[in-house]
Amino acid sequence: MKYKYAFGLLGNARAFVESAVDYARQDQREQWKFAILHLTTALELILKARLAMEDHRLLVVGKTPVSDRQFDEGDFRSVGIEDCVERLARNTRFSLRNQQRQVLSSLQSLRNRVAHYIDPSDTVAVKAAVGAGLNLFIEINNAEFRDEDPYGARTMSELVVELHKHEDFVKERLSSLSERLRSATRPRTHYTDECSFCLQDAAIIDGDEVRCLFCGHGMATREFAELRSDNGTVEACPKCGRPSIAKHQWKDREPTYECFCCGHFRGPELKWSDGNAEIPRLHPDR
Repeated sequence: MKYKYAFGLLGNARAFVESAVDYARQDQREQWKFAILHLTTALELILKARLAMEDHRLLVVGKTPVSDRQFDEGDFRSVGIEDCVERLARNTRFSLRNQQRQVLSSLQSLRNRVAHYIDPSDTVAVKAAVGAGLNLFIEINNAEFRDEDPYGARTMSELVVELHKHEDFVKERLSSLSERLRSATRPRTHYTDECSFCLQDAAIIDGDEVRCLFCGHGMATREFAELRSDNGTVEACPKCGRPSIAKHQWKDREPTYECFCCGHFRGPELKWSDGNAEIPRLHPDR
């Protein structure tokens, strides 16, 4: 990224969101206020980073010219988060949806209370707000800065994996991904039902990859099939055309060759169980 002011803001935003994640993972009542403070700051900074990508002069309050030296030294008054959101909508192709604005507004309200030494009494509401705010940060980062990882920063996928036990975050993230999951091409078999990184059922087939929408981890379709194949061999599926047919064989029984993407197979049909009873081999809604 060639815009040094935007990159500097992004680096600081990622540092603050990492800190917010660390506080949220502690799940201690006295630490949630720090998660709120750092998360709200992280969101403000990443929004300003996007504004600076358009023109760093849009960060300045008023119309007084600010020199590069003043920018380098931080010797200017920058816009607040509300003005930043409005300037983004007016000057860029990026804008927050109404639901995203509501998430930001709820966090700001909590942040103001915490900053004035008023501890929120409703811990459940605080956790929900933090979960929604963390998901909002990830959505903005993935939409505008997907290929940018500041030096030393944890990747977004790593942060998501660290949050997979935060129930409010998981609920918010799955909700935000529901439309994309419904419209995407998804594996019909059960091999991808639990991501090995975040443990969520959010795998999609994206070109030559199978990828988890929840955490972003993925691998080539062929590589995934190789890992599932008893002898490491992979065939192209005659039905969907992907290199996704793996060999499954138990002892000296007749082998089954099955496509993990569309479910096409030859040989004996494999049986699946949820641990208690037999379940259909394929997802009926995919």
